Amino acid sequence: MLESLRKWASGWVAFIMIALLILSFAIWGISDYITGGAGGNALATVGSKQITSQEFQREFGNELNQLSRQAGQRITYEQARAVGLDSRVLSQMIRSTAVEAHADELNLALSDSTLAAGLAEDPNFQSAGRFDRNLVLRLQQELDLTERGLLDLRRKDELRNQITTALLRSTVVPDEMIDALAQWRGETRVISHFTIDPEKLPPLAEPSEADLKKTYEENKSRFMTDPRRDLAVLYLSLNDLKAKAELTDDEIRKAFEQSKSVYEVPEKREIEQISFKDKAAAEKALAEIKAGKDFFEVAKENGAEASDVKLGLKAKGDHADKKIDEAAFKLVKDEVSSVIEGDFTTVIVRVAKIEPGKIPTYDEVKDKVRGELAAEWANVQIQDLYGKIDDGRAEGKSLADIAADVGVPFFDIKGVTRGNVAEGDKPGLTVPDASSIISQGFRGEIGLEGEPMELKDGGYFWVDVKNIKDAEQRPFEDVQAEVKRYWTTEKTRTRILDAAAKFLADLKSGTDFAKVAEEAGGKVDTTAAVGRSTIPDGMSQSAMTQAFTLKTGEFGNAETSDGKSRTLFRVDEIKKSPDPSVEQRQQFKDEIQQQLRTDSIAAYVEALQERYGVDINQTLFNRVTGADQAGQ
Repeated sequence: MLESLRKWASGWVAFIMIALLILSFAIWGISDYITGGAGGNALATVGSKQITSQEFQREFGNELNQLSRQAGQRITYEQARAVGLDSRVLSQMIRSTAVEAHADELNLALSDSTLAAGLAEDPNFQSAGRFDRNLVLRLQQELDLTERGLLDLRRKDELRNQITTALLRSTVVPDEMIDALAQWRGETRVISHFTIDPEKLPPLAEPSEADLKKTYEENKSRFMTDPRRDLAVLYLSLNDLKAKAELTDDEIRKAFEQSKSVYEVPEKREIEQISFKDKAAAEKALAEIKAGKDFFEVAKENGAEASDVKLGLKAKGDHADKKIDEAAFKLVKDEVSSVIEGDFTTVIVRVAKIEPGKIPTYDEVKDKVRGELAAEWANVQIQDLYGKIDDGRAEGKSLADIAADVGVPFFDIKGVTRGNVAEGDKPGLTVPDASSIISQGFRGEIGLEGEPMELKDGGYFWVDVKNIKDAEQRPFEDVQAEVKRYWTTEKTRTRILDAAAKFLADLKSGTDFAKVAEEAGGKVDTTAAVGRSTIPDGMSQSAMTQAFTLKTGEFGNAETSDGKSRTLFRVDEIKKSPDPSVEQRQQFKDEIQQQLRTDSIAAYVEALQERYGVDINQTLFNRVTGADQAGQ
């Protein structure tokens, strides 16, 4: 049972890194095509090339699973759609396919041998400066690809790179652009400023009832009741099922005995390895080490850094090269091996540390075994219960009746708001995923059966709308206190704006800066020479942005960071940026060049899409992503 559970648990496919996802979207952009011409199994077509629903589902699944791993919790399809992951993945595939179509038109091709050579030279697949086949195999596993599939994917990437590299080779950055960026980045300003003290302004008069009624009439939409709904929720939680698993000590012990080797902690060794270009160089180095020369000094003389030499703790079988792996695990601590001619390189290894293996006792892993058995049992149960619930829906039964029949939690929620506040100002639902469930309930309609939706723990929920109560206007008498608070807030804001305008006019007419500050109840502060990315005390982001648009001696005013007042300021001095160093100029040049290249690629891909034409089967896209169910 544990073995089947482990296979289930490890079946998640992961993409390379979320950074690559972000980079990919940054380069290839985000699409907003909404058409409906692509037919059959094609989710989208770019010219004559097709993107199938299976290809999209694999890419979308990879991205979704990687996001789940990064977040440390299960990201549901609903959540992924909410942030537009489905559209972004399809956009990236469309843009990549457009470049592939152009590569076909140009008759560009790469042989398998060329691709294999490229893999061997790729730093991403090297360990300690040498090709590491294990890294390739790991990538295949993460992307759920065969060797042929990985080569095909690599071929597409390489062909796209050939085209875009040729496109970008002519990108030139004028010196004027570098100078402008250097000046913009390095310029600093000295700024004097003060903030109005609202307490020093004339107090507001109490509003009359007529004032409040006028405010109420002009802002009726602010004084509405929340829309509310009565919802029926059937809740099938995987974690709840795990907690219900009844397992005897004998069952847990039996599972432990059957899979004891799984819990064994293997011996690990801290391996240090020096790679050589040939056997002769390795034998020369070995002789030097035996004569007393330091292991790391020999490594450095042969072009390796300490980070290349230290492979870290490895269990037997972890090393990509079986010959090196076998030799390393025959050594005693601090022993240096003879020359090892591995499958990919010639090396000398040393074992710096040995951590003995351990077979844990039953008591040490009992809770872990129980958890795994409970998870396996719960996964079987949830599929059985899901089927029974589905049958009940097909028979036209209510969620309440189905819940009673199959024995799962049911919630009858009365008058709940989108914020999960029910009648009596109590939480409408207190289970995990409550906000997602309530949100789904506000997408449904009376009489339409809600589709099963995923919970974060891998379970499901169903929600039906039983009653809808739309937002209603609250009578003035019921909200008079709220209206007064709103009136006071708005009048205070207007009063501060008017005061700021007056003080600014005084400053521009020549009134002394300190005198105006005193009248405003503020204190003059002067910054050091600060750059545009710095926000000094007493200044807001808005104030700094405005200050860097002014000339020396000019004035401005902006809202404070907390939104409760306004700051008035004067630019006292503008200090030009010093000439950038050679290294800084190169950094600025690289930055501008990257932006120009990104813009060029975006324009190129957009032109290709217009040239070949892009068609999306929106109906199939909605069905594949589940968007057709989201609006029900």
